[in-house]
Amino acid sequence: MQALCLVAEVSPDSGKEVMVEEQGQRRWVALFRDGDEVRAYLNSCPHQGRSLNWAPDQFLLDPEGRLVCPHHGACFEISSGNCVSGPCVGAGLTPVDIEIIDGIICLS
Repeated sequence: MQALCLVAEVSPDSGKEVMVEEQGQRRWVALFRDGDEVRAYLNSCPHQGRSLNWAPDQFLLDPEGRLVCPHHGACFEISSGNCVSGPCVGAGLTPVDIEIIDGIICLS
């Protein structure tokens, strides 16, 4: 099990990006607070595969708490990863399985 970060490090206002290395491959994971829970998705928009952050550890959330892709404006529900508006409506973010152990977010 790989530790990613502390739950306290995931900003409720903008999320957090972490790098995961598995079997020699690196991938970036976006972490978001969803109430008392943390959601994790690959940091890749299904529209064109571009990252979802506009700066390191900075994700754009709209007033309703939905993730907004900075490149083409697609909006995603944090709770499900589903795109609810924009160029990839009906598509979804790729979830990443995590566990929280003693306040530490770990890759499952």
